[in-house]
Amino acid sequence: MTMTAQKTAMALATGLLLASSAIAQTAPTVTLYGRLDVGLESANDGTLTRTMLQNFASRFGIKGERGISSDLTGVFQVESAFALEDGKAQNIATNAGYLASRNSFVGIKSNSMGTFLVGNYDTPLKSLDAGGYAGTLYGEGEAMEVIIHGKGTKTAGSNFDNVHTRQTNNLVYLSPKFADMVVKASYSPDEGQTATTNQPLYAASLEWNNGTYNAGIATQSKAVSDKAFGMTATKFSLGAKMDTLSGAIVFSTLENQAPIATNVRKTTNTLFVVNYVDGAMTYKFNYGMSGESAANAADDLTMMALEAAYALDKQTILYGSYAQITNNTKARGTFTGADNFPSIAATAAGSDPTAITFGIRYVF
Repeated sequence: MTMTAQKTAMALATGLLLASSAIAQTAPTVTLYGRLDVGLESANDGTLTRTMLQNFASRFGIKGERGISSDLTGVFQVESAFALEDGKAQNIATNAGYLASRNSFVGIKSNSMGTFLVGNYDTPLKSLDAGGYAGTLYGEGEAMEVIIHGKGTKTAGSNFDNVHTRQTNNLVYLSPKFADMVVKASYSPDEGQTATTNQPLYAASLEWNNGTYNAGIATQSKAVSDKAFGMTATKFSLGAKMDTLSGAIVFSTLENQAPIATNVRKTTNTLFVVNYVDGAMTYKFNYGMSGESAANAADDLTMMALEAAYALDKQTILYGSYAQITNNTKARGTFTGADNFPSIAATAAGSDPTAITFGIRYVF
């Protein structure tokens, strides 16, 4: 073999080796993951006490990514909710389950430019949670949706809606971290637009987190139209972790700017959360207050929950909790933790639901 032929053969071999290495580096990775969470619950809706098995947002998902270049990565996720104790999903009695009911998307991640996602995804307003220290309680004790996002006031019988926190048909941008800050933005077009109705949803947040302290602000707006609701929201969060103690304070203002005067409502809300870790035990407490949606509306409410959780290992947790909603005379605040029937709703305005839960959570 001539010297030239030898050089050519070596060059081809080197090229093939580099090509195979590049293929190995960009091979797709796929991960199966999920959470199973079921509790035995004794709950009172203000009139009747029932004992039941409750499912708390159990889910199954598949996610993956593939390197496109040194800067770009293709990403995807499909996550579905289900209730393993009765085969239902979400909070619809006849629902037998369906795919992509939770955060599900396809997108591109750039190390320098950020991540772009398209699909069914939490708005920046929902994902703002004081660095993970605000929405820590399990089961019925979770107060973020009830208090901060307005689901408690929505059930009060007033002309007031909660803010949408997981949005379908959503375009999402997540910035790279810079100076300990991350920017998130989302836009959901109005696929149901008519000649008189156009309600796209916009949301954005700015969050600072240095590992010990966290502060953030988020805003969300759904355009006003001839519909009964045109909800806007502003949310602030503060969080901190000091050794075994962590906590958060979250504020929100929710406003219905509907053109129908009787539907114009506004409420301010506050949530306090404290978490204390003692070895395998974690103790949690939260207290939330949701104000009246209008003068003399009497639809304000408070929520309190206590929880003790014991980690058998990193994947399996046993927990017990007590939660109570205290409604004003026209309020019908309801727990939203369980996603299968029967839900624990106030049977009458002014009644106070309670729930005692003993549960097990397994994460994989």
